[in-house]
Amino acid sequence: MSETKANTTREEALDQLIRKEIGSANNRRFLARMPAFKLDADMPDHFNDLLAELDRAENGRSRARS
Repeated sequence: MSETKANTTREEALDQLIRKEIGSANNRRFLARMPAFKLDADMPDHFNDLLAELDRAENGRSRARS
């Protein structure tokens, strides 16, 4: 296997690992406790709608990968 192909394979594996860890339940609970990641209660409805749309898109994408 060439060195370039080996690097690409390692980068892809690292990418998958990072995505898995970022989306893990433990990480979500940890981030939810941090003030910088809390949602603002006074956020306009439009932003809440956009966040809900983003959640739906992410959930659909993760199901498609399974």
